[in-house]
Amino acid sequence: MQRPGHGAALAALPCLVALVADAAVFAMTRRQLPDRLATHFRLDGTADGFTGRGAFLATSALLLAGFAAVMAVLVGRATTRSGWLLVTGYAVAGLTGSLFVSVQLVNHAAHGDASAVRLSPWHLALAVMVAAACAGAGLLLARTLPSPDPDSPSAHHARLGLADGELAAWAQATGSWPLGALGLVLTAAALALFPFTGPAAAALLAGGLPSLCFARLYVTVGRQGLTVTPGRLPWPRIRLPLESMTEASHRHVDALGDFGGWGYRIRSGASGVILRSGPALVVRRAGGREFAVTVDDPATAAALLNTLIARREAH
Repeated sequence: MQRPGHGAALAALPCLVALVADAAVFAMTRRQLPDRLATHFRLDGTADGFTGRGAFLATSALLLAGFAAVMAVLVGRATTRSGWLLVTGYAVAGLTGSLFVSVQLVNHAAHGDASAVRLSPWHLALAVMVAAACAGAGLLLARTLPSPDPDSPSAHHARLGLADGELAAWAQATGSWPLGALGLVLTAAALALFPFTGPAAAALLAGGLPSLCFARLYVTVGRQGLTVTPGRLPWPRIRLPLESMTEASHRHVDALGDFGGWGYRIRSGASGVILRSGPALVVRRAGGREFAVTVDDPATAAALLNTLIARREAH
């Protein structure tokens, strides 16, 4: 049995290692660094932006520490195995930490003249290689994360007691009031700005209308399988036929921890329509991938799907 903080500690580890490395290099090179470090570079590698030594250390430390805290919270709150999140966090920490160290080293080599600093493509290539190595380490460590308990109540694959030939269907509306509010604000702003600036209004409208359309979804379960439709619109819709399913279940999902955000999400081994954190209907497909949709009363929907799947297999 893994300790509750095991995932959070693993998630924060690469950021903390990068933070220690960044601080150690700064301590060793501080006396030889320019008063203002070259910290921003053009495509050809020459410097065009500068930051004070203390400000650079404070900024890099805050970024790495903040990212460590965010990753610890996301992985720690995840209710499913979040290996993909761990791998991403390790890669970002490796890339960021390597670039911070490289910036200090190239400034150290300039012997006090920050205007002569150049960040070569080799430094970028090295950062990418470090990120890839860290991602590999994250992939190996992800195997130590706990899997969902198959004996938990939310994982039971119950069925409804339908008689032979008896038909049943289930439908439920689900939505996100923050997404709807965002759509209203963007659409209202677009209408207000349209007489003054057409392009800006069009950009706001392009964000507002989809937000309004997808703020409310309708989820139906029946002989045709599972269907997710945005509002009252006939398209775009997601339909999973019974033939593509092997089982259905329900569980609590965390939008950020399990899927990395809201909306239509794709991650390793799963996809879904995630409008909020909370109960979700989860369907396992024939290839082993899962599809999840956050909706009220997913237990009834899962039981009906399991009954229909079993009935179809029996025939």
